[in-house]
Amino acid sequence: MAWKDTWTDILNGGSPRWKVDDLDAKKQALAHIVEHSSLDGPMRILCPLAGDDSFVHYAWSQGHDVTAIDIVPDALKAMRGQFGDMEHWSSENEKERGLVWKHKSGRATLFEGDILMKRPELLKSFDAVYDKDSFGALSLEMRPKFCERLSDFTKDGGTLYIEVKNKEQGRENGPPFHVEKQDLMEPTSFGEYFDHVASLGEVYRLKMSGVKQTGHVLRRALRK
Repeated sequence: MAWKDTWTDILNGGSPRWKVDDLDAKKQALAHIVEHSSLDGPMRILCPLAGDDSFVHYAWSQGHDVTAIDIVPDALKAMRGQFGDMEHWSSENEKERGLVWKHKSGRATLFEGDILMKRPELLKSFDAVYDKDSFGALSLEMRPKFCERLSDFTKDGGTLYIEVKNKEQGRENGPPFHVEKQDLMEPTSFGEYFDHVASLGEVYRLKMSGVKQTGHVLRRALRK
């Protein structure tokens, strides 16, 4: 099933698959980001392949500036709805960047397009990145470019909070794929650009038998 078709099924009441809408899980994720950040005030946070993840709205509600990127229009429409009045959003359709949605608060931007696209306007822009299951949803062939893009967009010293699946069985099958620290830190993945700061273990319980949701914190290395 294609990615857009998968989201259509989810939004029409099908299996939620990897989706977690528990607000406590989002609060905990933001707490980990804040704990490992060197900043005291609001941050600019990137959420790649975000779908309609409620973390984006929650972080915004706490005063942070949020940017999400996803290729599925219906998922981003659902996300915009979390912010209340849909009239508070305006859009710009630019040929090179695709469709860009901006909230009237000035602190929420949604890119409707490919996360692998080069976006010079986002270079070294983000204090933190929130990645829930994006890395683990990608095939091995797609991971290098994905990690390169996140490294491009993250400021030196920026925090990457990432959640991945730890599977008892079927570790070679996916998505979602089984991911451990060494997978994240492969030279062809994040290892070239980030330092590993903390393994958080199981961050919350899943309803999926034999699967744990685990978390890691990485820090963007200084560019040479």
